[in-house]
Amino acid sequence: MRVSTRFMPAIAVLSLAAIGIVWPRWLRPERIDPCKRPDALSVTGLIPGTLPKSSKRDGLPIETIQWSEGLVEDPAFPRDPLLFRIVRSHNVLNTAEQTLRLLPDRVEPEEMRVEIVEAAGGTLPIHVVRSTGSEVFRVAAYLYVFGNEPVRHPFPVQLRSAWRELRDGRRPLTLMLASGVATRDSAPAREEVATRWIRAAWEHYRTMCLPPQKAASAAHAPAS
Repeated sequence: MRVSTRFMPAIAVLSLAAIGIVWPRWLRPERIDPCKRPDALSVTGLIPGTLPKSSKRDGLPIETIQWSEGLVEDPAFPRDPLLFRIVRSHNVLNTAEQTLRLLPDRVEPEEMRVEIVEAAGGTLPIHVVRSTGSEVFRVAAYLYVFGNEPVRHPFPVQLRSAWRELRDGRRPLTLMLASGVATRDSAPAREEVATRWIRAAWEHYRTMCLPPQKAASAAHAPAS
């Protein structure tokens, strides 16, 4: 089927308009934050078992909208708490790529798995990592939250929602990370402390970011 030449001027105008709208938004996309109370997310002392240390504001890249860190209490090892960091950024690719590099010590993963953990509103795909080391090594657990949605990995979700991101604005990626030193004997318990803290951090996030009625109904919903 051939397009009549009488429609060509209209097609040309629409094409130029589309380029004029889409191209600038592609090069300099708008940023949005679906969280209802993003400033409250840095109040990490509300997360059970958390000992906040700092919440950076100055010197961060413009894409980074939160950097909080501190310690996570471990009753079995009171002198050796875990470290936590919560990073929120509109630079989704860079943040997800450097997840383990956000730890203070270099981590070379030896074992990696995803644990499905029950929490308010559904399940959480929490990544659990053990580093190299025969006697003493590091364990870590982390969760990706893209927009307000916990995801196994943000890239496929971001790709599927590319048009929405272009139309409405780029949503941030929130990374919740907890890590500590362990031995073969203590690793399972240390990993449990880390995943339990991430679940608590997610519930704090839900309380601050979702509308009150949705957060309350999710908190009282039976586990599936």
